[in-house]
Amino acid sequence: MKAMLSPLQVKDVRFKKLKLEENPQGIKKDILDIDFEIGVAENGWYAILFKLKYNLRAKNPLIKADLEVVVFFEIDKGVPEDKKEKLLLINGLVITYGLIRGVIYQMCSVIPPSQRILPSVNFLPLIKEKLKKEDE
Repeated sequence: MKAMLSPLQVKDVRFKKLKLEENPQGIKKDILDIDFEIGVAENGWYAILFKLKYNLRAKNPLIKADLEVVVFFEIDKGVPEDKKEKLLLINGLVITYGLIRGVIYQMCSVIPPSQRILPSVNFLPLIKEKLKKEDE
């Protein structure tokens, strides 16, 4: 089957901060604190600034991570302007988090592979909360 390209394409990924700690004697925990902002870069690409704090306050976790990453996207010209923000919020956040999960998985070297996988996240409540705060 021939696959269609998404109207949202990653163009660049830039880590502003990346701190990762492994503790092979630790316990698997999944305490996530996520924040994000969206915007438009000078070159016209759309951008997501994604901040993740993973197990930072947890006691004796396998993995601790603190990172900030900016992911730049190009949105197909055929997408109506009123649909671009929704596409970026829903699909862009999932793509960005997937990239982060992959980076953390690859960087961990002493923890067994099955324990390196960050959990999946439901972004809809986070998006709704963020939009509600912006409306206030």
